[in-house]
Amino acid sequence: MARTIPTLLLVALLPSVAGAGAWTLPEGKAWAKVAGLRQQTDEAYLADARFYDGRRFDPGDRLEYPFEGEFTSEAVFIDFFYGLTDRLDMGLQVAYFDQVYADATRDEPPSDAGFSDIRAFVKCRLFQRPAIFTLKFGAKVPTGEFRNEDGLIPVGEGQWDFDFVGQLGRSFWPLPLYTNVDVGYRLRTENTEILRDPGDEWFLNVEAGYNVTPRLLLLAKYEMLRGNPSTDFGFFRNRSQIKRITYL
Repeated sequence: MARTIPTLLLVALLPSVAGAGAWTLPEGKAWAKVAGLRQQTDEAYLADARFYDGRRFDPGDRLEYPFEGEFTSEAVFIDFFYGLTDRLDMGLQVAYFDQVYADATRDEPPSDAGFSDIRAFVKCRLFQRPAIFTLKFGAKVPTGEFRNEDGLIPVGEGQWDFDFVGQLGRSFWPLPLYTNVDVGYRLRTENTEILRDPGDEWFLNVEAGYNVTPRLLLLAKYEMLRGNPSTDFGFFRNRSQIKRITYL
């Protein structure tokens, strides 16, 4: 079952967009966000083609977990940014996960809880007219525990990641409207514990927000991620681990 860990669940370990897009904070000001997520599923996205109950299932198809299996994950993300100057921000993201996989074959379902890998960020605003343009650098530090067990997603991924992002934002004031675009490349290093390089990634985030009232924001958002094949055991190109993820 380890090869059928659903992509839907793996994205829980992808970084959420931290900070207010291309905008930087005034010097000495802080920004923080706390987000709670809960996910429960009895289906997995397949990484490999297979036959089940007389039907063929292709990679990317959904299939119910065997033996009435069910995965539950709860997470809390804490984001914090501080303006060192009007043009330069530093930030930190800490996440805590609590997860369990249960099915009819287990009296004691496997579970895991703990802090995930820490992410650190630096943002530098280069110019602000006619639109704000910011360069953002991020690093994921492998501080979380990497636990390789069927049915569970490791709280930590076991390797360093480095993000290089260009951010373009525009406010249309006096209309209470803004837009923001992030284009980035994620350099992912090898997990030496299991000799696995997860493959580098390109990602794109596009959003537009409109303040209906000072307390109500309507937000439209598009997110896309495209990952390269992983390299297992130092030489095997595992194309079944290619990620193609799109959110709207």
